[in-house]
Formats: sequence, structure tokens, C-alpha cells
Amino acid sequence: MTHEESFFLDRKRLFAGLCTDMTERLTATVQKRRKASLALAGGTTPGPLYEALSNTPLPWAKITCTLTDERWVSPADPASNEYLIRDTLLRRRAADAGFVGFKTNHAKASGGAATTEKRIAPLMPFDICLLGMGPDGHIASLIPGAEGYAAAADPAGSRKVAGVHAPGAAGSPERMTLTLAGILSSRRVVMLFMGQDKLAIYNEAKEGRGESPVRDLLQQKKTPVHAFWAP
Repeated sequence: MTHEESFFLDRKRLFAGLCTDMTERLTATVQKRRKASLALAGGTTPGPLYEALSNTPLPWAKITCTLTDERWVSPADPASNEYLIRDTLLRRRAADAGFVGFKTNHAKASGGAATTEKRIAPLMPFDICLLGMGPDGHIASLIPGAEGYAAAADPAGSRKVAGVHAPGAAGSPERMTLTLAGILSSRRVVMLFMGQDKLAIYNEAKEGRGESPVRDLLQQKKTPVHAFWAP
């Protein structure tokens, strides 16, 4: 199995191309299995994709969305990834989609990990797991140096969800994230990233160099990864 790449000349074409790709795959999945599941990235990068998808005529009532990671704040807080998904994607035509959030009432993300893992288990394996990439090469909230990172980034780990504490992370240092094993419990992983700096991290990881979790994602052969990039 080889991973795929789709590189575009500009970001407008990138979002249009990825929107088309996801639309075709979700349509085919619902036709085949009568349902589909998505794990979606937060952050600023995927906003235009979610806006485009929200107005796409898909069988949304048969599609359920969840997150790849969550900042440990109220879902009503604009820093929350759930807030982002509800604000950009789950409206217009996509208002009929299902949604399963990560946030629990536990004080720390690690305390709620088992609850969230149980909550999202019916959606796994995800038909599409959409990942962004941080400037340090992190995916979801698998942030190198974070407390809890080593266990969460172990591809052979048994847990699908974990809490991590990353003191420097924007929005909230306390995070809940799919583990690398959780990400790999997908039928397909899509990476969406932009700019030359992130392309350099991606290329390094593809060659098996560096220490970022992207390296382990690209070196494994169990789950297909499709990278979408523009300058």
C-alpha cells in the first residue's frame, strides 16, 4: 500500500479539490454501508473546507462527525474545536449530520478519556480522519514534549483516546486527543496542510527522518494516508 499526495498551485484549488474528494468518498461510503463517519481536525486551517462542505448536497442524515482532538474548555467557548465544527460545518445542508463531542465534565482530559473512547467507539473505524499539522509536526493533539505524549503516540498502544497536557499549546494546555492507534483505526487518513515549512516537515517524515508523529503515520502501511497541500 502506498500513500497518496495531491499538491495544488494555490489554497483555493486545494480546498475545492479536497471538498470534491471527500464528497465523492462519503457518497460512495453511504451507498455501500448506509452510513459514514468523520473525525475532524480543529484549528484555523480547515475552516474553508468545512464552509464548503456545509453547503454540499450529501446524505448528511447518515453521516456522523466527531473530533480528532479537543481543547479542555466548554463547547460554547470559541477556542473549542466542537464550537468550530458547529459554527462552520454543521449548518445549512450539513445541519442534519450527527455529532459526537469529546468534552466531558471531568476536571482533566485524562479523567474523561475512557468515557470519550466509549462514546466514539460506534463510529470506528472512521471512514475519513482529517488531520492538520502544527508547525512542530504535531497531528491532532499529539504534541511532542507534552505530558502523556509518549503513550498517546505509541502506534502499538491499546487506547484510542488520551488526555495530554501541553503547557505551550494555544487555546488550552489541557487537551484530549485521538492516540496514534486511534488515528490508525481509520479506513483513510487525510492530511491537510499548507506552506513550505510544513512541506519540509512532511518530506522529512516521509523519508523516515525527524521525531514528529507524522513520521510514524507515514511510515506505517496499515492505514492509507492522502496528503493535500498548497503553498
